[in-house]
Amino acid sequence: MTKYNNDNNVNQQVKNDFNKKIPNLKKYSTIFLALVIFNLLYTIYNVHYTSFSYKSTQYSSGISYETYKYGISKCEEIKRIKPDNNHIQNRKTNPRFVPGTKNVLLKNARILDGIGGDFIGDLLLKDGIISNIAKFEGDYDEKRRINVTDDTVIIDLKKKFVTPGLIDMHSHAGVFSWPDLRGTSDVNEETDPLTPFVRAKDAINPSDPAIRIISSGGITTSLILPGSGNLMGGEGYVIKMRPVSTLSVEDMGINYGINPEEEKEWRWLKMACGENPKKVYWYQNRMPTTRLGEAWLFRKKFEEAKNLFRKQNDWCDFASRLSSIEQLSSPFPEDLQYDSLIALFRGDARLNIHCYETFDIETMIRHSLEFNFTITAFHHALDAYRITDVIKRASSQITIATFSDLWGYKKEAFQASTRSPKILADAGIPVAIKSDHPVTNAQYLAFEAAKAHHYGLDEKLAIASVTSVPANAIGLNHRIGQITVGYDADIVLWDSHPLDLGATPLEVYIDGIPQFDTPVSVLTNSTKKNHSSMKNVNNENTDNTKERTASSVIIKNIGKVFIDEDTIIESNSSLNGKNISIIVKDGLVECIGTNCTNTIDIVTSNSPEVIDLNGGYILPGMIAVGTPLGLVEIDQEAITTDGFAPIIVDLDSEHRVIKAIDGLKLDSKHLNVAYKAGVLTSITAPLSSAVISGISVAFKTGSQTVIDSDETIIEKEAALHVRIGTPYKNDYIPSVSSQIGLLRRILIHALFKSPLRNIYNKVAKGLVPLAVHTHSKDEIASLINLKKQISVHGGDLQIIIIGGAEAHLLAEQLSQYNISVVLRPSRPVPDLWTAKNVLTGSPLTNITGAEILVKHKVKIALGVSNTAWTRNLAWDAGWILHNSKGALSEKDAVALVSWNLEKFFNLNRNKLNKQGLHVGNIANFVAYDGNPFNLHTKIKLVAGGGKKDILIDPIQD
Repeated sequence: MTKYNNDNNVNQQVKNDFNKKIPNLKKYSTIFLALVIFNLLYTIYNVHYTSFSYKSTQYSSGISYETYKYGISKCEEIKRIKPDNNHIQNRKTNPRFVPGTKNVLLKNARILDGIGGDFIGDLLLKDGIISNIAKFEGDYDEKRRINVTDDTVIIDLKKKFVTPGLIDMHSHAGVFSWPDLRGTSDVNEETDPLTPFVRAKDAINPSDPAIRIISSGGITTSLILPGSGNLMGGEGYVIKMRPVSTLSVEDMGINYGINPEEEKEWRWLKMACGENPKKVYWYQNRMPTTRLGEAWLFRKKFEEAKNLFRKQNDWCDFASRLSSIEQLSSPFPEDLQYDSLIALFRGDARLNIHCYETFDIETMIRHSLEFNFTITAFHHALDAYRITDVIKRASSQITIATFSDLWGYKKEAFQASTRSPKILADAGIPVAIKSDHPVTNAQYLAFEAAKAHHYGLDEKLAIASVTSVPANAIGLNHRIGQITVGYDADIVLWDSHPLDLGATPLEVYIDGIPQFDTPVSVLTNSTKKNHSSMKNVNNENTDNTKERTASSVIIKNIGKVFIDEDTIIESNSSLNGKNISIIVKDGLVECIGTNCTNTIDIVTSNSPEVIDLNGGYILPGMIAVGTPLGLVEIDQEAITTDGFAPIIVDLDSEHRVIKAIDGLKLDSKHLNVAYKAGVLTSITAPLSSAVISGISVAFKTGSQTVIDSDETIIEKEAALHVRIGTPYKNDYIPSVSSQIGLLRRILIHALFKSPLRNIYNKVAKGLVPLAVHTHSKDEIASLINLKKQISVHGGDLQIIIIGGAEAHLLAEQLSQYNISVVLRPSRPVPDLWTAKNVLTGSPLTNITGAEILVKHKVKIALGVSNTAWTRNLAWDAGWILHNSKGALSEKDAVALVSWNLEKFFNLNRNKLNKQGLHVGNIANFVAYDGNPFNLHTKIKLVAGGGKKDILIDPIQD
């Protein structure tokens, strides 16, 4: 009981005590609840800020103070207001200036300033910049020229053309070095489709011979980009094309020596969409193999980078809220593989995208809007002209960096148009012409701009397309791309207007330093004619120039007619003022000359079309050699090709030799383009990578079918084609020596054991030419020996070298043994190990291989290295003519693409196809409204080539 009472007392006491403490417990509960809520809010806050935590600097847990301060420095860099290069004016120095460089005064120059200006003036190059400019209205005024110090080099240019240094905003020079070797090919890291983290500057070879060759064409700055095998190819790098004694890529960089506090240091990214990446990874059986996969991988990578971008911003924002005695306990979030993409999001990198098709371009614009980044330029973009409105949907202005006339090599390049640069420019979209070196040789970037001008791009915009437009696109328009005081002293002196055919730099200044030490006497003496304005620059169908056909025509006021190598009719004083006319009736030549009055009266009764050439030229239809015309429509689509010939290794193999005539596919787009350009005959060999390639066929490019072969085929067996050299080695014929050995055995065997109808026997006896595709001087020497050996056995090989990059080194022997050379390409480059000894011409070399061959009376002609450029044959001949230093005449230039090839391939032996421009023959010629060796001339009429009707005012598209 007592115990019970005591227990009750205790319980009552506890209860009383508890009741007394309830207010305190409620108080503590409230505090506890508040702490719980605070902790929850803090957790949510941390989640929002990527789980960052902080601590007092008095404690040592978490990251070090140095790591934290590094993060703070990164935040400061992010928030730092970057310099605006557009506000930089009147630069006084060039950080790339080399002490000791002499000042240069270029006086009395015809200045094309790159931004539309065209004036006579003086330029002073001093301290690596354009220090002063004097403009003159009208004639040059000696009294107003710039005053200079006594040690200044003064050059009177006598109104020669001067432009800014050209800028190539898409080149692989240095990462795809010449000659092409496995050890020097570093253009694509094709181990993963997403490699934004690799950098071109880590692979650029400053000793690439191409760099100096390119600069000899007036290119002073190049954006070197990774290739297009990957969706995200990596970072590009802009270099000046001036060799440096240190052999340092950093020293060649455009940003060398700049102050990043005063001048923005841009980065450049390369991405690619469309066919290239999906083809690369289709072979690896991994994504992407479709455009669906490409888009997903792009978006996935952009999202990953964007997440990191957000984390960095959150880290910096949270850090900015802390007191001076606090710091975050996690490091600044960064990942090197995303660094370039983060730079893109922050506006510190310029994005260049390889894209062709309309829907590919639109997809990339869609990505840019989704992830909020800016596209600087679409490259190649051969379909861009079709979607100008879509391009304008982007968040900023996009430049189109494109080709002038390269097309057709893959599906996404098949619907290209030569009018593309004009259409884009008319829509207000900036157009840059670039090389994609070595796809096109960057040495001839000015020629690419000139072709764009020919097809309608305004002359000033054509100049800008290789100067100020690319300078602006790569973010360097404050120092290069125009002739303005304070800009880098990157200047080109031309021997003629830079948009003229064959225009060549006399000297190139980079940072005020002359690159080729051209003698002043050469710079002051003029050697080429002045520039003439282009006719019909719009190249559009109008009521007066609509493409049309006629069965009969009267062509009057002809300036010159090239009948054949022995007959040229020229309108001059010897004709006593009479005009030259040509009458064609129902496809046949009725009259040529000055006495066609009676014929005109007869033909006029049938209401023929009358064409006034106003002094233009008539040329025979040109002949293309070296292309797969008629056998291939899209190079990279096997279904559009004839297929490759089998490998032949045995002596009695004549029954296995492929004939190109059996695979012809006529009336194709490539053939129609060639036809409209006046290329009326193609000599096409079978597709092959084997030594014995097969038998070529000569046919009319305008023909519709081979059923009526007399109307289509000029020669069924134009030549037996063989290929000698390293690219043609295989398991069956593993060496070049075994290639020559196989050819020797086949020919000697044919002389003694094969019947006359056997193709090998015909070749051995000289009845059918042996066309050998090779470049190497050593392989050509072996062929000369082969000709001598066959001769000992009673044979008479008629060898034609196709390629011939090093043929000039054996010019004397080639002439002695009557071996012809078809230069392919017409302006060779040292892109192969077996073509290292190419002479690229002025100002780098004083002479070209073609000049040496002509000097030694070697019979030469021109071939075509790329089917897309078949239409440029007349220009190729004109280029050789204009740079021959007087060694060639216009007649010689015509021969390079016509009757020389007729003789090489014995095309005149077929009596059923009278192709010569004579009365009674089938009309087979091309008429120009001027000199065909001038880029400003247009084709007015095409007759023959397998078509019954005459094509008037053909439109090149």
